[in-house]
Amino acid sequence: MTTTTPVLDQPTRVLARTFATRLHDVKQSFVGRDEAVDLVALAVLCREHVLLVGPPGTAKTSLLERFRRMLDARYFSYLLTRFTEPAELYGPVDIRRFQTEGVYQVNTAGMLPEADIAFLDEVFQGSSAILNTLLTLINERTFHNGAQAVPANLITLLGSSNDIPDDPVLAAFSDRFLLRCRLDYVPDDDIEDVLALGWRGEQTLINLAGVPGPSGPSGPSGPSGPSGGRSGRLSGPSDEPAARTRVGFSLADLLTLQRAVADIDLTAVRGPFARIVRSLRAEGVAFSDRRAVKAQKTFAASALLATRAAAEIADLAPLVHLWTNPRDEQTMRRIAADAGIPVDQPGHTVRSLGELRIDLTELVGQRERVAGAEEFKELLRRGQRLALELRREHPDARDLLAGVQQHQRETLTIFRERFAEEGLVDV
Repeated sequence: MTTTTPVLDQPTRVLARTFATRLHDVKQSFVGRDEAVDLVALAVLCREHVLLVGPPGTAKTSLLERFRRMLDARYFSYLLTRFTEPAELYGPVDIRRFQTEGVYQVNTAGMLPEADIAFLDEVFQGSSAILNTLLTLINERTFHNGAQAVPANLITLLGSSNDIPDDPVLAAFSDRFLLRCRLDYVPDDDIEDVLALGWRGEQTLINLAGVPGPSGPSGPSGPSGPSGGRSGRLSGPSDEPAARTRVGFSLADLLTLQRAVADIDLTAVRGPFARIVRSLRAEGVAFSDRRAVKAQKTFAASALLATRAAAEIADLAPLVHLWTNPRDEQTMRRIAADAGIPVDQPGHTVRSLGELRIDLTELVGQRERVAGAEEFKELLRRGQRLALELRREHPDARDLLAGVQQHQRETLTIFRERFAEEGLVDV
């Protein structure tokens, strides 16, 4: 008995190729961020949520701003702090209706409950009131407005954070982000490319500064508007002049691809995936039944982007971004590689512990020679990057990490002692 290999229909193949081409255009705007763009794309196709983890200045906001301009979608962005009020995300209380009808409701026009794509920077900084409401919004796609449960349009919530918190209270909220991606500063060898691309972007902003219209100085995309990623108001795909020359990928076409994800045949990868799940649990990796079930959508989306109707072993690659505890990432990468899944990152080299020890020794030695405040700040930044690299590449090297952290504390103490009089105690 012969079996027929499933094939995508022609319109779906065309849409998948078009979407992949748009993703390539997004990737061309950044250096070393292809993996992050691919993960955001998988999340959108699967209607799941993704968390970008990394220090400030790693283009998290810029990447998501560029991605959302690819879609004809309503977009909401906001920077959360400990003092953020729910009204800043969900809208103010409708005072007139409260006074005339005695009904408590908020006016959600232009706010998060009406967004298709949302980005929350420093997502774990929100208060318990905000996070509890977000939990319902991202899990059930529902917003409780007074006594009413209102369906939300949210496709994907993109969150960013400097690190994954250890607080068990945040564990349930953190687990709703199916996909996770670490972003670090680009390798030193790629600095010239970063500078060249960045300068082209700065030139565009300078040239657009005097352009009248929606993106002019007084429009919604000015210094405090949506393009800054902090405004807390909905924005569309054509808020900027540069965006008006591009044809967006419509939500109708996106919905077609989302539905096509459900038609992908996962038969060939279900057995290998089940064996990987058993191996992960045997090694103590936290991998819940819920994450295992939802992970299958990412495999299907990966096959769809490759215009295949059936998943192959290579489509299991998103596995390495499904970790819950950052310390599990390396174990998951090893188990996936042992199963024949291509998970290596092109151009990414894992440095040995010996090399990292040499870096720490150099940092300690340079601390005795530096004199200026900016030099001290650079030492602290390099120490932070070294600590991040250790956590990511060598999570079991606790002694070396402790040495880096001690160096950071000692350097910070010296910095504050020397420059307190100049008001430079904050780094």
